[in-house]
Amino acid sequence: MQKSIDRCVDDVPIYFAPLACEPVSFDILDTKFDMILGMSWLRSADHPVNFHDRTVHIRDRNGVLVPCTVATPHTSIAYHVVFVARICDAIARNDVEEMGFVFLHALPSPDGPAASPPDPRISHLLNEYRDVFEAPTRTVPDRPIRHGITLEAGVVPPRGCIYGMSEEELEVLCAQLDDLLDKGWIRPSCSPYGAPVLFVRKKNKDLRLCIGYRKLNAQTVKNVGPLPRIDDLLERLGGATYFSKLDLKSGYHLIEIQPQERYKTAFKTRYGYFEWVVMPFGLTNAPTTFQAVMTTEFRDLLDRSVLIYLDDILVYSRTLDEHIVHLRIVLDRLRLAKYKANLDKCEFAKQELEYLGHFVTPKDIRPLADKIQAIVDWPEPHCTTDVRSFMGLAGYYQRFVESYSKVAAPLSRLQSMKVPFEFDDAARGAFTILKAAMQAAPALRIYDPTLPTLPTQVTTDTSGYGIGAVLEQCHKDGWHPVE
Repeated sequence: MQKSIDRCVDDVPIYFAPLACEPVSFDILDTKFDMILGMSWLRSADHPVNFHDRTVHIRDRNGVLVPCTVATPHTSIAYHVVFVARICDAIARNDVEEMGFVFLHALPSPDGPAASPPDPRISHLLNEYRDVFEAPTRTVPDRPIRHGITLEAGVVPPRGCIYGMSEEELEVLCAQLDDLLDKGWIRPSCSPYGAPVLFVRKKNKDLRLCIGYRKLNAQTVKNVGPLPRIDDLLERLGGATYFSKLDLKSGYHLIEIQPQERYKTAFKTRYGYFEWVVMPFGLTNAPTTFQAVMTTEFRDLLDRSVLIYLDDILVYSRTLDEHIVHLRIVLDRLRLAKYKANLDKCEFAKQELEYLGHFVTPKDIRPLADKIQAIVDWPEPHCTTDVRSFMGLAGYYQRFVESYSKVAAPLSRLQSMKVPFEFDDAARGAFTILKAAMQAAPALRIYDPTLPTLPTQVTTDTSGYGIGAVLEQCHKDGWHPVE
């Protein structure tokens, strides 16, 4: 529902208490409320609010802050949070006389980019490269990089067992083995190695085939090839207004294993003994191999119009015309290299999208709301492993929290196995403060090197716990921290 403003009345005297009066300007419109005090009034430093005590402070004619108690809602106004199980029980007992559902929908901000139909040039481009979005069906062509498995000296080949499976799992296993054999991605084996096979349930309830390479990985010499720093990737987006995200389909299976190393990937099943021809999931050095392959394929485009983190490709441009050219180049490169993309997980020519756990817009970068909510809802840790799990997620968004190292120091100390676990008041305080800081995390502006006229400043800090710095740029609405 929308209401139109009829008129405006300035400096209306509002009495919050016998001596606490303040002039407030009001827009007049037809609502059932006597008055609505907006955020511009509430966030003023002259009106401290204490939600616990239900008080708001107003200055009297002498400038002294006077606490005013906010009345509680009428008893007829109430809300209840009800779980699905309780609703089912209530319905079963015929306790529910009337029930309704409320669906909340977040509206786009007025100053954000308006939703518009896709440009016909994008549809034409996707139709032209529709073969890129088909499912891979055969072995991959010869590539300059193949996956190798170098083992430590003197190790004994690890052997696993064959786990018992349900009828559903056996049916899925048989179908997947047939599919992998038809594609030429696995072949029969008589290797001394033998990893176990099991299934895990996906979010959509489908079964995912998993191979237990834990023992093999423990014997493997680790590859020192780096994965890109996510903050380094995101800071390249300054000035970009259009984004496309491509997700490669079966990306690991499009890279071959070195022929002399294939026997090490052998796995046992009830229906035979097989080894991989292409790179499977679960090998310790697979991510660095895949990143090296993608970096080699797109090196001339990196940090110019393309960002790549494993199988996530982001194409970014300053204008839509430029973006269509960049997108065509990337799709053509994928076609020539025989890579396939998952159309259902791709997004094209967007001005807002999610990328690597962040919400990216032309103006700024924000953490994803569901990830922040997961941090806020995190239960109090009871052991070192719990602390490490929490700090792993919180640390992912640490650049959004001012003085993160200082705040998190008591928790960081508890991550060491050498320190006795004691979740004391200091750790509990840091846990609470970190949650609150994540909830209030600001959006970070993207540094744009093409705007040298914007004043830029660096603020540094140091303490006994660590050092830190914040880069800021001054825009029309003031100073903003920069990614």
